[in-house]
Amino acid sequence: MGMFDRFFSNTAKPICNLFIGASPDHLIPVDDPTGLGGYTLAIDKLIREEAADVIYCHSGDPADLSMVRKALEYLSMMGGEVGVAEQLPDAEVAAIFGVDVRTYQGTVIDPQGDAAAFHGH
Repeated sequence: MGMFDRFFSNTAKPICNLFIGASPDHLIPVDDPTGLGGYTLAIDKLIREEAADVIYCHSGDPADLSMVRKALEYLSMMGGEVGVAEQLPDAEVAAIFGVDVRTYQGTVIDPQGDAAAFHGH
């Protein structure tokens, strides 16, 4: 049996395409591979439990950033939090939030500062 374990152990676990967190060093996996809404519940829970102003979004599969984009779109509709996705260019993330790149970058640095005006988007 041990010989078969070696053949099948690497194929059983799918790659998670969305991790979220209030810190890039503490990301949790979100079990919503097709984007049916579990990601919104996970984001709401993170905001409620950690009172995060900045939400970091990351994909375990760099070839599939669709859930990262969905999470950012959800955050932009909610307003109040800044979404960060280092796997996407700042220009794309800023466009999702409906602001220019400088405003977005300023808000990431200081979510409570003057640039935070885009939260009402």
